[in-house]
Amino acid sequence: MVNNRWKQYFAETVFFAGIFVAIFSFSTVAHPLVPYDGDDWSNLSLMRKAVPLIHTYNPIKVLPEDLFPLVGIVAANIVSPLIGDYIYAIVITSAAVFGLLICIYMYLFYRLIERCFAVSYTRSMFITTLFFLFHFTLWYSSGNSIQYLLGSPNLTCLYHYVIPAIVNLCLVLYLARHDFSGMFISEADGQTETPLGANRVQPASWSLLIFAVYLAIFSNVLLSIILTAYVLSILILRFWKAYRGHISWQTCKVFIKDNRFYFGIFLVWLISLAFEANGGRARDIGHSVASLPVAETGKIFLATVLKISKDFWAIGLLLVGASIYINYKKKSADYPVILKMYVLTSLISFLYLLLVCAKASPAYMGRSDVFISFIIWTVLLLCISLAYLLKMLPKIGAFLPILVLYFAVEACIGGSHYQERVISNGLSPQECVSVDYDIIQQVQTADRNGDTEVILHVPKGDDRDNWPHPMYMGKAFSHTLYKHGLISKPMNITIQPDTQMNEKYHIRK
Repeated sequence: MVNNRWKQYFAETVFFAGIFVAIFSFSTVAHPLVPYDGDDWSNLSLMRKAVPLIHTYNPIKVLPEDLFPLVGIVAANIVSPLIGDYIYAIVITSAAVFGLLICIYMYLFYRLIERCFAVSYTRSMFITTLFFLFHFTLWYSSGNSIQYLLGSPNLTCLYHYVIPAIVNLCLVLYLARHDFSGMFISEADGQTETPLGANRVQPASWSLLIFAVYLAIFSNVLLSIILTAYVLSILILRFWKAYRGHISWQTCKVFIKDNRFYFGIFLVWLISLAFEANGGRARDIGHSVASLPVAETGKIFLATVLKISKDFWAIGLLLVGASIYINYKKKSADYPVILKMYVLTSLISFLYLLLVCAKASPAYMGRSDVFISFIIWTVLLLCISLAYLLKMLPKIGAFLPILVLYFAVEACIGGSHYQERVISNGLSPQECVSVDYDIIQQVQTADRNGDTEVILHVPKGDDRDNWPHPMYMGKAFSHTLYKHGLISKPMNITIQPDTQMNEKYHIRK
C-alpha cells in the first residue's frame, strides 16, 4: 500500500513537471513572451495600490497590474544578472510564472476527476492530458495564426486576460471538488450526503481561499464572470433542490445563511462591477444601454463558435450523447446535474459577455482570451463526461491512449501556426528582441553621454498613434528602464517614427 502511494506520488510529480516543461518551452522557445509594444513597456513597471480604486482608468485590475510589474522586478534584479540578458530574463520569468499557474490549474482539474469520479490516477492523468490538449486544439485552420485558449495578442494581455481566467478557473475547480464530492461515490463507500446540498466549503486555509477569491474578482471584468457564473449556478441548483414549492421569507433567510460564502462572493463581484462602471475606461467607451451593438457582438460570437474544430464537436457529441444514454439506462440522477450546471454556467457567461463586449467593443468577443469565459464550460463538460463514462463503463478506458494521441498530434500539427504573443507587424519574436535592444541602447547611449533628453527612433507604425510604438510611450519607457536599472536617471524621451528602422528590420508599414 505504501509502495503504491509513493508510486502514485512519483507519477504525479513527473506528470505535472512535464506540463510545466511543456508550457515553459512553449513560452520561451516556440512562442516566446517578448515585451515589445507600448503597453508592454508601460505595464512592466507601473504598479498600483493592491485595492480597487474608484475613478481610476482600470479600477479593479489588482491582479494583473501588480503581478506584471512584480515579474518585471524579479526579472530585472534577479534573473537578468544570472543570465546576462534583460529581455530574455523577462521572457523566462513570465514563462515560469505562467507555467506554474497552468500546473496548478491542471492539478486541480486532475484532483476533481480523481476524487469525484473515483477514477484511477493513471486514467485521471489521461483525462487531464486531454483537457490540456483541448486548450490548443479547439480551433484549427490552415492559416498562419491559429487562436488557442491560452493565447493572447501580447505579453500585457497574458497578464490582463489569460492569467485572470486561469485564476478564476482554479477557484472553480477547487470549489467544485467540494460541491460535487459526494455525487458519484456509491452508498457502499459510506457517502450519505446528497450532492449540491447546503454543505459549506471546508478549505485547509480560509485566508488563502479568501485571498484567491479577492484576486480572481479584482482582476478583469470580462474574466471574473467565470467564478461568478459557477457560484450563481450552484446557488440556483441548491435553492431549487432544497426549497421548490416551499419558498418563504424564513426559508430564504436560512438559505442565505447556509450559503453565505457564495453569497459573499457574488456581493463582492457586484461591488467590483460598480467600481468598474465608474472607471476611466468605462467613461471613455460611453455607450448607452439602448445603443449597444448587441447584434454585431452576437454575430462575432457565432462566427467564433463556427470556427471551432469539427473534431472537437464530434468527440463532444459522442461523449455527451453516450453519457446521457448510460445515465438513462442506469436510471441515475447524477449526470443531469452536470448538464444543468453546464447550461446555467454557459447561459450566464454568454449573456454577460454579450452585454459587456457590446459595451467595450464587439471585437472582444472573438478573442480567445475573452471567449474562454464561455467556451471553457463546454471543454469541462466533455472531459467530465469522459470521466463519467469511465466510472460507469471502465472497459472503455482501453481507448484513452488513442484519443489522447489523436489530439496530441492535432496540437503538434498546429504548433508552428499558433498566434504569436507579440504585436509586431510581421516580425518574429526573435526579431522583436533585436528591435527592443536597439531602442534600449539608444536611451542607454544618451544616458552615458550625460543627456537628460533623447529622441528615440522607433519603427513607423500605424497612422493613428504609431502603434505598436506609440507617440505617448516615452515617459513609460523611461520609467521602466530606470526602475529596472538599465539607465542611471529618468530621461525625457521623444518618440520619433523612422522608416529607416522599418527597412533595417524588414518591418511592414
